Amino acid sequence: MSARRALGVFASRLTSTRRHKEAEAWKRVTCSCLSTAAGSDASSFVDVEASQERARLKAAALAAQAQADSGAMYVFDRTVKAAHRDRAAYLRKIHPSGDTADPFLEEIARRTLDRLSDVKREFPRVLVLGGAGDAVVRRLLRDRGDVRVIVVTDMSRDMLRLVRDNVAAEFSAGGGGGGDDKGGDSLDSQVVRTASGGEVTVHYVHADEEELPAKSQSVDVVVSALGLHWANDLPGAMTQARMALVPDGLFLSAVLGGETLREMRIACAVAELEREGGVSQRVSPLAQVRDCGNLLTRAGMRLPAVDVDTVTMNYPSPHKLVEHLRVMGETNAGVSRRPGPLARSTAAAAAASYGSMFPSDGGEGVEATYQVLYMTGWSPGEGQQQPAERGSAGVSLAQLEEELGKVPKKER
Repeated sequence: MSARRALGVFASRLTSTRRHKEAEAWKRVTCSCLSTAAGSDASSFVDVEASQERARLKAAALAAQAQADSGAMYVFDRTVKAAHRDRAAYLRKIHPSGDTADPFLEEIARRTLDRLSDVKREFPRVLVLGGAGDAVVRRLLRDRGDVRVIVVTDMSRDMLRLVRDNVAAEFSAGGGGGGDDKGGDSLDSQVVRTASGGEVTVHYVHADEEELPAKSQSVDVVVSALGLHWANDLPGAMTQARMALVPDGLFLSAVLGGETLREMRIACAVAELEREGGVSQRVSPLAQVRDCGNLLTRAGMRLPAVDVDTVTMNYPSPHKLVEHLRVMGETNAGVSRRPGPLARSTAAAAAASYGSMFPSDGGEGVEATYQVLYMTGWSPGEGQQQPAERGSAGVSLAQLEEELGKVPKKER
């Protein structure tokens, strides 16, 4: 090696060493400054929570990119959705009315459990998956005298605490009703006395719907009211729910459909085109009616059934609609969503477009559409109805059409 080349290598190493020492020194100075600020009132300068939030969002973005590179299905950011549900629990606790119940979630829980009432069977063990779990649990305790055990799961520990506190407030609770958390993946269980006098044990498990920790064949019915439309692997989550059911157990779910918030989609698109010259995703993609039957079949459910409800709600303004979505934990968590809020001018244009295109019936405020898809299926079991073998019919469709043609139109 020549002297000139050796001198260059030495100088390069010296520069690298010097930069490393400078970085370490700057790190020590920074830590010293932060520790000094922490010893005093540094709340005006240091926002640790915001820093942690940025780090969490960055980690979520890296995880999303990794899954995208591997070809995995990744539509929703589950970490962001958990944060949305944490915020929803907080907003409901501090609501000015003092009532933590949401009328829309209460109504969807009622309509979902009405379908359970149509089945003349007892379901002593119930698994409740996220979503409107608070409304579902309280309605089960009020209306179902056959329930003995309820297992509540949610990806948000704060939401689980809200459910537990509401149950303790409405029903006589014991066994840790207001105690400290156990730690790990569970909160303290409760033994509550229902209006009918029976005792029901309620367990609270912090778990993701996509990774259910439920044992095989451990529950009689799985109820999910607005808890599964944020799942990336919806067939997988439904399959795990089916595996948790006993033979001939019932799966009952309500998810938001693709027509939900169509007014907001249109208003935001018009405003962004006008102000920014393009359109971005402001409302999360949701399932269509035609998808639900296939989802039940792919999950291994028998006797699948799907029906649809359309609920129209009125709001004083588009801003109140957004506030309600936050309270429910139903704001956009799509991976492909545009980062950051709408620009102020775009938001104002969106609100104006919304108010002019979709006023409420009374002329004051705006309306919003929620499409709710109800899915019902049964785990395989003995004694269930089975389809007849192909080709076993005694009457062809042509013969049926011919017989119907003989019936007078007035009698049809």
